[in-house]
Amino acid sequence: MFWIAGLIALAAAALCGFLHRVSRTRTRVMERTETLPVRDLRALHEAAADAAGAGHFRYRCEVAGQARAHKDGALRSQIAGLDCVWHRHKVTRKYEETYRDGNGNRKRRTRTEVVSEHATSTAFFVEDATGKMVIRPGEHTVVGAEKAVDRFDPHTAGGNSLSIGPLSLNLGGDGTIGFRHEEWIVRPGSRFFVHGEAGDGGGRLAIGAPEEGGVFVMSVKPEDELLRGERRKALLLGAGTGVLGVAAVVILVLAVIR
Repeated sequence: MFWIAGLIALAAAALCGFLHRVSRTRTRVMERTETLPVRDLRALHEAAADAAGAGHFRYRCEVAGQARAHKDGALRSQIAGLDCVWHRHKVTRKYEETYRDGNGNRKRRTRTEVVSEHATSTAFFVEDATGKMVIRPGEHTVVGAEKAVDRFDPHTAGGNSLSIGPLSLNLGGDGTIGFRHEEWIVRPGSRFFVHGEAGDGGGRLAIGAPEEGGVFVMSVKPEDELLRGERRKALLLGAGTGVLGVAAVVILVLAVIR
């Protein structure tokens, strides 16, 4: 028993250590990256295009301003039907299932499963006082996005189908208790911050996730608030790593003694 507890504590310490390193890396990268006006970023791109030609520009940067819909207009969120530039939804099914315990007795337990989850990848603009910049979100989420929907709908008789906007899902099975619907949106005009890589590989200058991997952050929170959060997270994870590491050593020593 001591061996198992010690190994669990050791694994938890290793996980905390890894997350601590990730958080510190994100903080350092964001601290060292300059927030540029859109005009200055475009000037850098033009100079690079004159020197090396189009399609070769890649520059890690940050831009802050207001979110604006792209040329095709605002999106409509899947569940609430609200105007937005980005949205994400998640639907979680809550259900009961029957199982047998170690003594062979039949029992019931409540479980959950995510049955639908989607975030939009449609490009949009961030606009500051000097111009607009295209943002390509990919499949990434937006930190601090407004939670427009958070409700639980009890399941009603008549099958296990579920409608999400224009989508209809056939879930199958039984024992469904209900569904939790969650939706996050970024409205046009919302304050917006992005840390990523500007590039013109797609034929037009835009900011998105770095091609070779690295930190990519989209947020409706300002950079200083994000950095405070990352520093606080790193501090807690560092303390957790130390505590769990010491606990693992003590438990494993006790296991050896016994």
